[in-house]
Amino acid sequence: MKKILKFLIFFTMCCTCLWGQTEGINYQAVLVDNNPNEIPGVDVPSNNIPNKAISVQFSIVDATGNLEYQETHATQTDDYGTINLVIGEGEPTGFGAENFEAIDWDGPKTLNVDIDLEAGSDFAVFSSQPLTYLPYVRHRNLVADGITDLNNGLNVNNQTPSLFTGDVLVEQNTRLQRLRVQGASEFQDRVVMDVRLSETNQSDIDAYPLLLQGSRHGMAIKLNSTVPTREHNFMSFWNANNEPIGRIEGFQALSDVSQNFILEVLLENEPTEEEAEEREDDDTAPPAAAPGAFDIYLNNDYSLNLLLEYMDLLEASVAFGANLGACIGGLAVLGDCDDVAWSAFGLFVQGAQISLTVAYNESNRGTAFESGGADYAEWLKKSDVDEKMAFGDVVGVRAGEISKRFTTADHFMVISQNPIVSGAMPQPGEEHKYKRVAFIGQVPVKVLGTVNKGDYILPSGNGDGMALAVAPGAMSVNDYQRIVGVAWEEYFGEELFSYINTAVGINQNDMVREMTEMQKVLNGMQAALAEVNPKYKPVYFDVEPLSVSNNKKTTTSKNVLQLALEKYGLDTAKEREAVLMEVSRLMTERDNQLEDFKFSKMPLLQEVLTNPTPENIEAYTQYYINALMRLRSVVTTRSN
Repeated sequence: MKKILKFLIFFTMCCTCLWGQTEGINYQAVLVDNNPNEIPGVDVPSNNIPNKAISVQFSIVDATGNLEYQETHATQTDDYGTINLVIGEGEPTGFGAENFEAIDWDGPKTLNVDIDLEAGSDFAVFSSQPLTYLPYVRHRNLVADGITDLNNGLNVNNQTPSLFTGDVLVEQNTRLQRLRVQGASEFQDRVVMDVRLSETNQSDIDAYPLLLQGSRHGMAIKLNSTVPTREHNFMSFWNANNEPIGRIEGFQALSDVSQNFILEVLLENEPTEEEAEEREDDDTAPPAAAPGAFDIYLNNDYSLNLLLEYMDLLEASVAFGANLGACIGGLAVLGDCDDVAWSAFGLFVQGAQISLTVAYNESNRGTAFESGGADYAEWLKKSDVDEKMAFGDVVGVRAGEISKRFTTADHFMVISQNPIVSGAMPQPGEEHKYKRVAFIGQVPVKVLGTVNKGDYILPSGNGDGMALAVAPGAMSVNDYQRIVGVAWEEYFGEELFSYINTAVGINQNDMVREMTEMQKVLNGMQAALAEVNPKYKPVYFDVEPLSVSNNKKTTTSKNVLQLALEKYGLDTAKEREAVLMEVSRLMTERDNQLEDFKFSKMPLLQEVLTNPTPENIEAYTQYYINALMRLRSVVTTRSN
């Protein structure tokens, strides 16, 4: 074979890379003999090798020389010594990738060609040539270091995931080019869609840049936070000026505020020796600053509520220590020893209350919708479809239909400006027959003249959509059924009318003033009648300033402490030691039941309950005084 190759030279090779139906690389070469037959009078340097059975071996190697794929072809030259083959249709040798489709085309590649003129296995090097163009449409990895333009659809098939680690910009033009991914897609970075659509009809599904379809469900949004709070938004809304106008946020009232965290704050209350010496020299020195972690909770209204609950607990602890100390020390004034039982039990009730508060909020999670709107509205039908109505107009309601011209009506309400929720949405194309009417919340109302806070807002009576403000003391009986709402702001300007923020739908007690006056009159009439006729037994109403019965003026309940005393059967008249033992027993029982608060974690408490010496009580009381000052200071400062 080697001797034969001495008489062969490589004349030409054409490696053509085509995108076609055939899955491979077109390869063409001409084999020539370096010792051709001589023709008299003509100098012929070489001659083709026609009709010769040969074997060709193709090897694809990477930049480091590693073999990535190899295959062989059994073929024959034509009359002109030419061979035409497709790399990818040969017999794989088993070296490198198992087949042509499995080649990893990432990085530069070289094509080595070996030929055996005897069509056996004694191959010799024929050529080695770099592949300078990506040779094949079906590849495992596509690396594009520059901009890649797709002038047609991009299909990702066979349920293959698509990974984008950068921003993905999808723009639709008038030709409506589409990016279609048939398999699962995973975006590991931000996705921006800048879609310019001319259609603006909200009732047209094609007017929306994002369309989700093909399932019985619409969209699932999962946040990284285990417990999404008001600080975590599932969805936010902005206008064209990048101004936030609404959001759907998490709702977790007391997120992650635990007794352990509070106790860490308390335990850190202990000053260093140097700080202690300084404080001994200055009795007015403030307590140590609270840790920065407090900011997490002070910036959340709902978590702040729990801190306030703990403040009540600290106050109860201080009261218990003070009463117990006064009683033990023999310095008690009248009632101090009796107050020990009440304050001890008050401490117990406050701890149980904290646990119930946390447990309730931990089990009541959800979402909240925040918007610039401040009222709930419903679509009500116009009495006259052609009547013009604008936000702030007062309308009368008759049997569910509205009009500004109604001067007598079942109710008087207001056209909403920007409701946070709109109910009873009409059918598409029917919106012009309806208007949004505020049912409850705050809404601007067109009010004529001067307005004071607390004034009743009534329709003007002119059927013009305007309102007037009437002071509570100037209301007549017939005015109450015409109340639109109560003014929550004032106006003393010179304009003919102003938009007044008005609370609507919450004035349920507006007739109380008139009813009270009527009851006073009736009480007086019955008292006079009883003087004339001793047999008459009057039934008086309890109203101020006239009340001749012994009935309570309002229905009230016992306070929480009184109810708790009854529930647990604690006898505050017992000896102090017995009361403390009973409270300690109750705390132990509750600790076995409570998950979110445990009395056993409260520093110094058990020592005071089991061994109430003056020294223990003093240490306990001072500890909780310092903790209370610290918590009260930081909450007041940060929440203002």
